[in-house]
Amino acid sequence: MPLALPLIGIPIDLQDVIDAVVLLVAAVAGFLAAGVIGLLVGLGAGFAFIEITDELARIDEALTRLARENEALRDRVETLEETVAELEGTITELENEPGTADDPSRSDTD
Repeated sequence: MPLALPLIGIPIDLQDVIDAVVLLVAAVAGFLAAGVIGLLVGLGAGFAFIEITDELARIDEALTRLARENEALRDRVETLEETVAELEGTITELENEPGTADDPSRSDTD
Protein backbone atom coordinates (compact mmCIF):
# COMPACT_ATOMS: atom_id res chain seq x y z
CA MET A 1 0.00 0.00 0.00
CA PRO A 2 1.55 3.27 -1.09
CA LEU A 3 1.70 6.16 1.32
CA ALA A 4 0.49 9.62 0.37
CA LEU A 5 1.35 13.13 1.45
CA PRO A 6 -1.69 14.23 3.42
CA LEU A 7 -2.13 17.73 2.04
CA ILE A 8 -1.64 17.21 -1.67
CA GLY A 9 -2.21 13.50 -2.05
CA ILE A 10 1.03 12.55 -3.89
CA PRO A 11 1.61 8.82 -3.59
CA ILE A 12 4.91 7.65 -2.00
CA ASP A 13 6.12 4.13 -2.74
CA LEU A 14 9.08 2.07 -1.45
CA GLN A 15 11.43 3.31 -4.19
CA ASP A 16 10.85 6.92 -3.08
CA VAL A 17 11.75 5.99 0.50
CA ILE A 18 14.91 4.18 -0.66
CA ASP A 19 15.89 7.19 -2.79
CA ALA A 20 15.33 9.51 0.18
CA VAL A 21 17.49 7.35 2.46
CA VAL A 22 20.26 7.15 -0.18
CA LEU A 23 20.16 10.93 -0.64
CA LEU A 24 20.24 11.44 3.13
CA VAL A 25 23.24 9.12 3.52
CA ALA A 26 25.01 10.79 0.58
CA ALA A 27 24.33 14.26 2.00
CA VAL A 28 25.60 13.29 5.46
CA ALA A 29 28.68 11.59 3.98
CA GLY A 30 29.37 14.63 1.79
CA PHE A 31 28.92 16.99 4.71
CA LEU A 32 31.31 14.96 6.88
CA ALA A 33 33.86 14.59 4.07
CA ALA A 34 33.74 18.32 3.36
CA GLY A 35 34.13 19.00 7.08
CA VAL A 36 37.18 16.75 7.32
CA ILE A 37 38.69 18.30 4.19
CA GLY A 38 37.98 21.78 5.54
CA LEU A 39 39.52 20.86 8.86
CA LEU A 40 42.66 19.54 7.17
CA VAL A 41 42.95 22.63 4.96
CA GLY A 42 42.43 24.89 7.97
CA LEU A 43 45.03 23.06 10.03
CA GLY A 44 47.49 23.18 7.15
CA ALA A 45 46.93 26.89 6.68
CA GLY A 46 47.28 27.48 10.42
CA PHE A 47 50.58 25.62 10.62
CA ALA A 48 51.84 27.44 7.52
CA PHE A 49 50.90 30.76 9.12
CA ILE A 50 52.73 29.81 12.32
CA GLU A 51 55.86 28.83 10.34
CA ILE A 52 55.75 32.06 8.32
CA THR A 53 55.29 34.11 11.49
CA ASP A 54 58.22 32.30 13.12
CA GLU A 55 60.40 32.95 10.07
CA LEU A 56 59.41 36.63 10.06
CA ALA A 57 60.33 36.86 13.75
CA ARG A 58 63.76 35.36 13.00
CA ILE A 59 64.26 37.80 10.12
CA ASP A 60 63.21 40.72 12.32
CA GLU A 61 65.64 39.60 15.03
CA ALA A 62 68.47 39.33 12.50
CA LEU A 63 67.72 42.77 11.08
CA THR A 64 67.61 44.29 14.56
CA ARG A 65 70.95 42.66 15.41
CA LEU A 66 72.47 43.93 12.16
CA ALA A 67 71.16 47.44 12.81
CA ARG A 68 72.75 47.40 16.28
CA GLU A 69 76.04 46.15 14.84
CA ASN A 70 75.87 48.84 12.16
CA GLU A 71 75.34 51.53 14.79
CA ALA A 72 78.21 50.15 16.89
CA LEU A 73 80.48 50.13 13.84
CA ARG A 74 79.51 53.71 12.99
CA ASP A 75 80.35 54.75 16.55
CA ARG A 76 83.68 52.93 16.29
CA VAL A 77 84.48 54.59 12.95
CA GLU A 78 83.60 57.98 14.43
CA THR A 79 85.90 57.31 17.40
CA LEU A 80 88.70 56.19 15.08
CA GLU A 81 88.26 59.30 12.92
CA GLU A 82 88.51 61.47 16.03
CA THR A 83 91.64 59.59 17.10
CA VAL A 84 93.17 59.99 13.64
CA ALA A 85 92.38 63.71 13.71
CA GLU A 86 94.02 64.02 17.14
CA LEU A 87 97.09 62.10 15.94
CA GLU A 88 97.34 64.24 12.81
CA GLY A 89 97.16 67.34 15.00
CA THR A 90 99.89 65.95 17.26
CA ILE A 91 102.05 65.13 14.24
CA THR A 92 101.58 68.64 12.90
CA GLU A 93 102.50 70.13 16.29
CA LEU A 94 105.58 67.94 16.54
CA GLU A 95 106.69 68.82 13.02
CA ASN A 96 106.35 72.53 13.77
CA GLU A 97 108.26 72.38 17.09
CA PRO A 98 112.00 72.87 17.08
CA GLY A 99 114.04 69.95 18.35
CA THR A 100 111.97 67.19 16.80
CA ALA A 101 113.15 64.13 14.92
CA ASP A 102 113.44 66.18 11.74
CA ASP A 103 115.93 68.51 13.41
CA PRO A 104 119.40 67.67 12.03
CA SER A 105 121.15 68.99 15.12
CA ARG A 106 119.37 66.48 17.36
CA SER A 107 121.11 63.20 18.02
CA ASP A 108 119.89 60.11 19.81
CA THR A 109 122.21 58.24 22.10
CA ASP A 110 120.29 54.99 21.92
